[in-house]
Amino acid sequence: MLLPTLAKAGGSAEIHWSNPAGYTDVMASSGSQEEFQARTFKELEDTIQKLAATLPDGQKLEMTVTDLDLAGDVKLTGARTQHQDVRVVKDSYPARMTFHYRLLDASGNVLKEGDEKLQSRTMSAAMRTSSGEPLGMEKRMIRNWFKRSIAK
Repeated sequence: MLLPTLAKAGGSAEIHWSNPAGYTDVMASSGSQEEFQARTFKELEDTIQKLAATLPDGQKLEMTVTDLDLAGDVKLTGARTQHQDVRVVKDSYPARMTFHYRLLDASGNVLKEGDEKLQSRTMSAAMRTSSGEPLGMEKRMIRNWFKRSIAK
């Protein structure tokens, strides 16, 4: 017996990364810079897409990211030929993200719009709730903003 396939209801998101070469810090600590950047953007896009899927049917979140500063700071270690640097995360290196957003209804009308400059909470508070997921501080920062500004 075949059951009908239900269309997945909810909203969607469209994310634009504006001039990523000028971002404050999306530096790889190991491996290819291009691969690290692509992986980082995909991780954050997936998080935003999951949040947008909770929006009412037809709503769309558009975001243009103008700056990204990952939590921590890359510290040089050893010979540069091995590219084995380390990202050190401390309170003095919070995650930051700057973007413009628009929330549209199913007809394309703007429901909300604004510019945001997000900064993660201090590491001690963030680490207590850390799940060990990649980009955990950045994702938590985005989820908190979405809950506070979009999903209310």
